[in-house]
Amino acid sequence: MQDQLDHELERIDKLPKLGLLWVEYSAYALGVNIAPRKRSSKYCRLTRILVLIVNLSIIYSLVAFIMENYMISFETYVEAVLLTFQLSVGVVKMFHFQNKVESCSQLVFSTETGEVLKSLGLFKLDLPRKKELLSSVSLILLNNWMIIDRQVMFFFKIVCMPVLYYCVRPYFQYIFDCYIKDKDTCEMTLTYPAIVPYLQLGNYEFPSYVIRFFLLQSGPLWCFFAVFGFNSLFVVLTRYESGLIKVLRFLVQNSTSDILVPKDQRVKYLQCCVRLFARISSHHNQIENLFKYIILVQCSVSSILICMLLYKISTVLEVGWVWMGMIMVYFVTIALEITLYNVSAQKVESQSELLFHDWYNCSWYNESKEFKFMIKMMLLFSRRTFVLSVGGFTSLSHKFLVQVFRLSANFFLLLRNMNNK
Repeated sequence: MQDQLDHELERIDKLPKLGLLWVEYSAYALGVNIAPRKRSSKYCRLTRILVLIVNLSIIYSLVAFIMENYMISFETYVEAVLLTFQLSVGVVKMFHFQNKVESCSQLVFSTETGEVLKSLGLFKLDLPRKKELLSSVSLILLNNWMIIDRQVMFFFKIVCMPVLYYCVRPYFQYIFDCYIKDKDTCEMTLTYPAIVPYLQLGNYEFPSYVIRFFLLQSGPLWCFFAVFGFNSLFVVLTRYESGLIKVLRFLVQNSTSDILVPKDQRVKYLQCCVRLFARISSHHNQIENLFKYIILVQCSVSSILICMLLYKISTVLEVGWVWMGMIMVYFVTIALEITLYNVSAQKVESQSELLFHDWYNCSWYNESKEFKFMIKMMLLFSRRTFVLSVGGFTSLSHKFLVQVFRLSANFFLLLRNMNNK
């Protein structure tokens, strides 16, 4: 009976986790191996160098287009600015998570294997209904993984929309120009506005137009890996943490139950709960240290992107509704990206607030002095909820999410007024 929980955690570890699998693949495509127990890191350094060269080449091409059209109008190069920001943030994320790859891989390993709950000592106790207790804990964990998979795969589908648009747009444009408009001369246009430098050697171009075309075609894919991979990693880690707090809440709520915990075992049972709280607190601090500053970068850039997308929407309304659909998909992706951070962090904070009430609401007043002392100590420690900060300035929450959107709207109004002048 001692290792029942460990065996159950091993069984859960072997279950397929589609959301986490795609997160690992996305990070691995950028040369960051966050699951070294599953795949080798042999070629990760070479992959990172290749990704860096390709991304810098695309960013240079976009900046060249911006500089070429800087004096015309902002509407001309706003799309290039959006993509430049997105690719630049992807490169920053790649280097950030590579610098902290050990901490990142340790968190992923702990999350997937349930390391926080192992060797807890709970099932060493002489409890009358261990199977019922184990099945309840297992059900909370399994339901939590189902929620994680649903949220991550929903975000996966949303992020795929602008990527597919940019990948297929040149081909549909080519078919429209050549077969519908009946042009005498038609050619394949680039994926998005950019000026890729090349050398003219007689009748030959180096790199050729085909290479330049597919170089730009790879840009949306790198954006996808960075946006989906690292943002969804935050969702996986924080949602799992909220699941751990749910488990702890369930254990605390039943700490004075005559059916599950005999009176002579309650002090030892509560000691296991205190031990689990300490592990969750350590797990939370690791997530905080991993994402604290990259979240600040993400929130800042997302505010700028939302502002520019609002401006783009205001100009597209005058052009046509076809472009409106694409811009709205892009807008929803960026908005959902920043929303996932705040909603996931708010979930952790809400669960920790409920945990404080659970410590107090158990029938501790009828228990021994040692039991009461531990409850008092946990009330002191639990008073400070688990929050995730934005670079140490503020914390992620629903309130902060509203502030980000409000700030973006103010920037949009300022940008529109400046452009009208």
